[in-house]
Amino acid sequence: MRLALAVLALVVAAPTPTLPGAKPIRSCAAAGPYWPTQTLALSGGFAWVACKEQQRVLRVPLQPGRSRSIPLAGQPIAVLPAFGAVWALDTGGTVSRIDPRTMRVTASLQTEASAPYNLWVGAGSLWSVDDQAGEVVRIDPVARKVTQRIPVGDGAADLVFRGRRVWVINHRDRGLVLIDAATNKPRRLTTVAGPVPERMAWAAGSLWVTGRGTDLLRLDPETGAVKATIEIGVGGIDVVVAAGAVWVPTRNAVADPRGFPTMTWLRRVDPATGKVTTPVRTSKRIDVHGLVSYKRGVLFADNTGGYLYSVQR
Repeated sequence: MRLALAVLALVVAAPTPTLPGAKPIRSCAAAGPYWPTQTLALSGGFAWVACKEQQRVLRVPLQPGRSRSIPLAGQPIAVLPAFGAVWALDTGGTVSRIDPRTMRVTASLQTEASAPYNLWVGAGSLWSVDDQAGEVVRIDPVARKVTQRIPVGDGAADLVFRGRRVWVINHRDRGLVLIDAATNKPRRLTTVAGPVPERMAWAAGSLWVTGRGTDLLRLDPETGAVKATIEIGVGGIDVVVAAGAVWVPTRNAVADPRGFPTMTWLRRVDPATGKVTTPVRTSKRIDVHGLVSYKRGVLFADNTGGYLYSVQR
């Protein structure tokens, strides 16, 4: 397999190569001591980056051009393109609507979450999590208000949508919960194997789950039963489906128990055969705070070092 490595960001700052063959370009180095996991989104030919410590959202062109910044009142920890806008969630539970054309905040809403976490879109709504309350928070993007708080268990960490069905994975009680979006009623399917299952994606009719101390698990979406366990290393940081494959940045034995999002290998898994390849092996510290599908590969944000990396097949 031949790899093409490209890097996108804001200002060149005497870059030090951290990926083999790559020439990193600076973005925002603003992860802070609490590590966000959804700091990157793609929309309208731009990468949008949540710069937590700098209290801004950065818009980086995916073609040569000028980057722009949107200041926020709070510290953004997640960004999401949906419903004709870019939405940002901050540590205080405020969701801001950003007009991507004017680069201005046009509206905001308060989730009232005591421990807000991430943003998702599905079933005609925005969704977030109140980690302390053990609830999934459903948001009407037009009325810009919370319409439902759904109890799902301890440690909701990721959501996957298929039509009106919403799967939730909990990283503390290890529950896999299915929500009927038509009624907002949750149903626990199973307790997932693995110490800390926390990230999830959909591919080839299955749920794919990984996390700290957890291999890549292929789960039956109806029952939560494990259909396959794929060895990827000590544990996965995140998972995304791109170019017909499942991509998983993985930790080593030192970083994994501490929960740091520090990548040692980027694994690529064929969902049909379970074959694992390793497109990237790092030589210096790279943290993964956001991971998205991009072209024929993935784009990820390292908000510790302050770079965006594109890895293509």
